[in-house]
Amino acid sequence: MQRVAMSVSIGLFLAILLNVLAPQPALAASCGHNKSHNAFFGERLHSHVLLYEEHPRVSGKWLRVVSYTVSYPIPGDVRGTIHYIEALDQFTDGTGGCAMISSGGIGMGHASLELESQRDKGIDFVIRIFGDSY
Repeated sequence: MQRVAMSVSIGLFLAILLNVLAPQPALAASCGHNKSHNAFFGERLHSHVLLYEEHPRVSGKWLRVVSYTVSYPIPGDVRGTIHYIEALDQFTDGTGGCAMISSGGIGMGHASLELESQRDKGIDFVIRIFGDSY
């Protein structure tokens, strides 16, 4: 009976360890296959003005995925209709994170972007939002 319990315990431990250490294919697939995980949404024209810019940096945490939310507008920002969003990954060696629009976006007056790192890695993006100001 002790051998069965020990075998089950070891099997459970290995399953949890593999789950924690395994790469996350959904994250990599959504970011593309190049070394810099830049994301571009919409179309930028010469008449569009810079509505918002932020350079979020978050340190990595051991065996964890870190995230950061960028929200536009905040009080004091130039307000306008969003036509183009760029999220420029500053890690160009393939260790950068992903940027996804979680609410609002193109054609709207607000947007939230969710930045997510790879496991054990940090976040370093330059976020720029362009559009027509009110």
